[in-house]
Amino acid sequence: MNAEWKSIATKTNATFKDTKKSVAFEGIIVTSDKTFFENLGYVQGEQPPPRVLEFFNDCYKFVLREIGYHGTDENILSAVIHFDETTPHLQLYYVPIVDQGKKKVYAKGSDGKVLRNEKGSPIQAKDVNGKGIYEYNALPNPKICSSDFWVQRGGQVSFGNLQDDFYEQVAYRYGLERGEIGSNKKHTTKYEWEMKKLEEKKNTLLKELKPLEEYLKAFEDAINGKKPFFKSGLEKQVVGLIAKYKLLEEEKKTTDKDKEYLFNELRKYEKQIPELQQHKEFLKFLSKYAPNELEEVKLVAKQRESLSRKPTKKKFNNFIKY
Repeated sequence: MNAEWKSIATKTNATFKDTKKSVAFEGIIVTSDKTFFENLGYVQGEQPPPRVLEFFNDCYKFVLREIGYHGTDENILSAVIHFDETTPHLQLYYVPIVDQGKKKVYAKGSDGKVLRNEKGSPIQAKDVNGKGIYEYNALPNPKICSSDFWVQRGGQVSFGNLQDDFYEQVAYRYGLERGEIGSNKKHTTKYEWEMKKLEEKKNTLLKELKPLEEYLKAFEDAINGKKPFFKSGLEKQVVGLIAKYKLLEEEKKTTDKDKEYLFNELRKYEKQIPELQQHKEFLKFLSKYAPNELEEVKLVAKQRESLSRKPTKKKFNNFIKY
């Protein structure tokens, strides 16, 4: 993909301003539901029938007319029809190349001269809605610019126009209907879907841990420095648990700041779930093989909570000595 992108930029002589917010290429997916393709004769796992291939061929021609550089495939990075999933779909990537650049239109006085502010800077002309006015002029060289690419296709209404044109030129011929016009429905991304699943798994683990939350509270107090008394060998186990939990917390804090927000959130949930699972298994082990010690932890935790609510002149130091 990288080599093909460079090849397209070279062939079209397009310039590109490489910044963190720059868009190097974009993608389009064309598909429908499973029933639609079955009505065209499609059977998963078998050779796709001519009618399905004809549909995707018409879709590809439509895309070239709408986003192709001068109606050609010169800016197409990749175009593949996928039949290896439940529903066939055309997945296409392209480079948004434009021949015109946006330029500010400046306000002029009655004498025809450009108006300037107190600092001497020219004042941009505005429309009736108070928005700055721009004009598009031919560029000496094409450039890769997503914002100009879509502004030249209608700006905020460009996607709606694209859906209208697709229906009129392709969809209606195959029995498809135009989607809800003006709908504000949003589809979730893959990361958002995975995060939702991880959140559900996390909540399930928290629910399973609910009966043991009093014990967990005692362990958390120990981690924060409020270490209660323990008997026998359980004290060493808890000290080991504290050290291991601290290590997990430090590992959880190590994140790559350059990664995208959703990816960071996804990794955070991925790390939380094993920790919760570890708490669950450890507490189950203690409740089975050291029930008396756990009851003492619970009792000490409640006593400490009760004492913290009552004003007293005495100071208590319920810390493990090690």
